[in-house]
Amino acid sequence: MKVISITLLVPFLIVSVSAAVPQSLDSQRAGAEKRNSASAFATATPEKAAATMAKSQPKSDLKSEPVDANESAQKYYRQGLSLAEIGKLDEALVAFKESLKLRPDDVQANLSLGVTLAKKKAFREALESFKVAVRLKRDSAEAHFRLGMASQVLGKRNQAIDEYKRLQELKSPLANKLNEALRNSNLASVADGIGADLSSLTSKPESPLSAAAGPTEPTSTPSPSEKTALTEIYRVGVGDVLDIRFLNSTNNRSTLFTVMAGGFIDVPVAGGAMVVAGLTPDEIQSRISNELKRRAVEKNSAVSVGIRQYVSHSVMVTGLVGNPGIRFLRRESVPLYVVLAEAQLRNDAGRVSILRGTSTEMLELSDPATLNVIVQSGDVITLTGRPQEFYFIGGRINYAGQRPFQAGITLLQAILAAGGTRANENKAEISREGANGLLVTTKFSIKAIKAGTVEDPKLQAGDRIEIIR
Repeated sequence: MKVISITLLVPFLIVSVSAAVPQSLDSQRAGAEKRNSASAFATATPEKAAATMAKSQPKSDLKSEPVDANESAQKYYRQGLSLAEIGKLDEALVAFKESLKLRPDDVQANLSLGVTLAKKKAFREALESFKVAVRLKRDSAEAHFRLGMASQVLGKRNQAIDEYKRLQELKSPLANKLNEALRNSNLASVADGIGADLSSLTSKPESPLSAAAGPTEPTSTPSPSEKTALTEIYRVGVGDVLDIRFLNSTNNRSTLFTVMAGGFIDVPVAGGAMVVAGLTPDEIQSRISNELKRRAVEKNSAVSVGIRQYVSHSVMVTGLVGNPGIRFLRRESVPLYVVLAEAQLRNDAGRVSILRGTSTEMLELSDPATLNVIVQSGDVITLTGRPQEFYFIGGRINYAGQRPFQAGITLLQAILAAGGTRANENKAEISREGANGLLVTTKFSIKAIKAGTVEDPKLQAGDRIEIIR
């Protein structure tokens, strides 16, 4: 019986042992994996460790809370404003750009980025930022104003005028300020105005201006003292070639700089691009010297700025001159005789017309004051002959009729030129058109004129002379 029992139990024992062995192997294998994982986690980089933990964590249906992009963008924007306020422009640019990465449609961030770029003289990049702001908000007066100012500095006058007209449509006081910038030849001051505080620009009401006509010309005429000052100074413009010498430098270098579109010159030793249009050579010299001192480039550095080639100020001379064409001015304004001397005035010229904007001034060259008339850049000067003028003499005269008029001719000279009077006629009447268009007649005694007791009157073109008894 015992043998049979053991025999019967053997199969059951074999099954139990075979089931226990895999379980033991599985537990050993799991323990090894845990030890290997712990060792790998301890020696892994933080990034790999994080990835390992993420895999080991059980999956959850809950999603992690997203970061608020608007809040982060606003944080960068405020940081940029603070940095720009204390003059850290490079850091401010980084902050504004980070803000725009998160919120590219932010109008104020685009404007602030443009203003900061303008302060660093990066006007082309600033222009693009202002364009984005205008595109995002068509009715933003600030965006149109700053875009117009940047366009004027870069020489894009048509675009600047378009922005001026848009400001008028918006009925913004900034239209008046942009209009002033369009008439301002000092591009350096215009460039400074790109980043101006708008609260200070809107203190004066806008004057009603015609949008079709565009920016208006100044209505006030310069005083004599202002005219004198304009004939003594020259404000640099686009195309002028400057001769800049660093006098106390070790190599006393001299370099020619051409004023580029937008009014810039590139002076690497003084920080690169510098707006000089609208400044006098003395002002440019002072600006470069101050920049060298600020950058501590060279101690006691002396700078000399001259003009090698004048290009930006010109007038056009046509008509009765020996050498017509464009004449370049070396001052803001010059007397007319300076231009005529270079253009070689012809003897048959009798009149000059000066076209300035939409107005034309006609002057007689026989008038000594004409040669001292002040001309300025942009004027068109045309020399013409004096049109033939006449006076008429009749009555009791030997040779009555029409006679050529010459300035300065007198009554007695006209009588003699007509062959004298018949018999002893002693009176003459001169009829002349009055202010109201009606003839005004004055009687003269020929005898008194000959005796020297009465002045011999000078004739005017168109006078009618009649000799009477």
